[in-house]
Amino acid sequence: MSEKLSLSKHAREKLRQRRIPLEELERVLENPQYRFYDVASRSEVAIGEVSLYGMQLSLVIIYRRRDDKPHIVTAYPVREVEEEIERKVKDGRWIIIG
Repeated sequence: MSEKLSLSKHAREKLRQRRIPLEELERVLENPQYRFYDVASRSEVAIGEVSLYGMQLSLVIIYRRRDDKPHIVTAYPVREVEEEIERKVKDGRWIIIG
């Protein structure tokens, strides 16, 4: 496990199922393209472009701060990130923070 972040049990399982390397999480968290606050889960959201499955996709990371480092709740890849963002912001679930 990375010293830069911690993972929930759910996140560990989803990362394994989705074959998402920890290095990609760290890279997106260090330099996200988008940042939001998720009102429903009271978590932060970081989104950045990654290379997975031989494609360029956006990785959505839901996390909370714990002991001054990110505690990952879940992460999932999306192809159409603009649609994902538009839907979540329109529904009032995500608030732009950066």
